[in-house]
Amino acid sequence: MKLFTGSYMGDRPVVNMDAAVAKAAVDVAHAEGKPVFAHPQNRTGVDAVVAAGVDVLAHTIPNTTDELAQFKFQGTALIPTLSIWMSVSIDPAVTERLVRSGVDQLKAFSANGGLVLFGTDVGFYTFFDPSLEFELMHQALSEMEVLASLTTNPASYFKAARKGRVEQGFDADPVVLEGDPAVNVRNFAKLVATIRAGQVIYEKP
Repeated sequence: MKLFTGSYMGDRPVVNMDAAVAKAAVDVAHAEGKPVFAHPQNRTGVDAVVAAGVDVLAHTIPNTTDELAQFKFQGTALIPTLSIWMSVSIDPAVTERLVRSGVDQLKAFSANGGLVLFGTDVGFYTFFDPSLEFELMHQALSEMEVLASLTTNPASYFKAARKGRVEQGFDADPVVLEGDPAVNVRNFAKLVATIRAGQVIYEKP
C-alpha cells in the first residue's frame, strides 16, 4: 500500500493526510502482512509517516533532516528517488538545491544506519534509464552501498531469506552487467541479461 501523506492538489497548496488516518491504514495493511510505502510532500506529511509507523519512505523530502534518526529507530527504510528532483522545476538553481538536499539526506540517513532501497519514480517522469539515479545515489553512497540497495537490503528488509546474494542454496536470480560498477556506477544500468529462478527473462539484443 502507498499512502500520499502529502500531495499537491491542482493549484491548491499541499493537502496532508491526518496522522490518525495514516495510522489506521498502516494497521490494516500490517494486519494483512503487507508493507506500507509513503509519499510525504512536506514536514507535516513526514510527521504523519513517523506517527503512523510506515515501513518505507518513498522519496527524500526537501529541507527535512530532523526525522532521519526517528526513521532509523522505527525501522523505516528509504527509497531516495533522487532523480525526481531533476524534473520538478525549470529553474536550474532550484533543481540544484533540491538535488543537493536529497543527496545530503541520503548520506545522513545511510551514515545513521538507515536501510536504503533502490527505486525510481518512473511514471511521474518520462525517462526510463536509471543511470542518473545511480549517479546521484553515488554522490552519497559507495558502489557497494548502491549494490546493497539493489540486492541484500531489500532481501533482508522484506524477509526474502533465499534472495539477494549469490550463494549455494539461494534462488538463482542474478543480473549480468556489461561493465564493472566500481569503474563507473552507471554500469549498474547496463544489463546483458536478467535471470530469474535460473531462467533468462531478459537478454540484451
